[in-house]
Amino acid sequence: MIAHVAEAGEERGRVVLRYDVGSLPSTMSIAAAVRVAQAFQSGIESLVIADRQLYELVAFPFAAEVSRAGRTTRLSIEALERDIVTAAGGLNRVVGKLAAQAGVNVRKRLVRDEPLLAVARTCAELGPWNVVALAEPLAAGHPPALRALFDMVHGATGIVVAGPKGRNRAGPVLVAIEDLDRLPPMLRAAERIADVTRDEVKLLLIGEDPRELDWMEDQARLVLGEMGRVSLEPSVPARSSAEIAERLRRLCGGFLIAQFGGVVVPGSSERTGDLGPLLAALECPMLLVR
Repeated sequence: MIAHVAEAGEERGRVVLRYDVGSLPSTMSIAAAVRVAQAFQSGIESLVIADRQLYELVAFPFAAEVSRAGRTTRLSIEALERDIVTAAGGLNRVVGKLAAQAGVNVRKRLVRDEPLLAVARTCAELGPWNVVALAEPLAAGHPPALRALFDMVHGATGIVVAGPKGRNRAGPVLVAIEDLDRLPPMLRAAERIADVTRDEVKLLLIGEDPRELDWMEDQARLVLGEMGRVSLEPSVPARSSAEIAERLRRLCGGFLIAQFGGVVVPGSSERTGDLGPLLAALECPMLLVR
């Protein structure tokens, strides 16, 4: 994650808060990005992206805006740029306020680019160990976009997201483990995030069958040792995303760390469906890891 470079004092390892102009930012998403930056003693890179396609559309002679009253206004590059600057200012005021309360520094960028390329270029410039945070709420049909971020943005170790039901709430940091090899780094990340609000960490193991779950529990207890802040919840068979989402809801978490592309957070609809069940059940933000 971004922790070791932050601790080493290197100018690397930031939370890149991506905002596509035209979408509606979520205060919960921004607060989650700030919390991760605070946990890893990092900073926020506020990246406002004006999609290059917007400028191409406005250049067409027939491009116009129709108001609710039916009035038609010719679109112009000048009007578009004013709207972009206004949207960027509104976002950065919220980011600046929340970051100041948490003691997190903020740098601002406004770029005209294709959104995915803009994130990839920013992370490449900042160096490795960045986390990407989405300013807009996550939707059920977003797995392809998340997959594209993981595939294209090589300088990102995780993605911070919040669903439409996300709200600021206290609660334990939940860690959903489907692959034991990921347990140590995910557990370290959970402890750092839990330190911000002095919450506990709850570990939920997800396996294919009772025999695998028994083995996972034995191995997990060896890793946990005497970690008093971490509790091991009863394991869950990996039957469906909906069942696991309901189990997570009942744990009333304040943050969830999970692997992208598994049963908890599907990477495609082919195996386990979309993100609908998880987003319908979960009120806390998530840190998705590779």
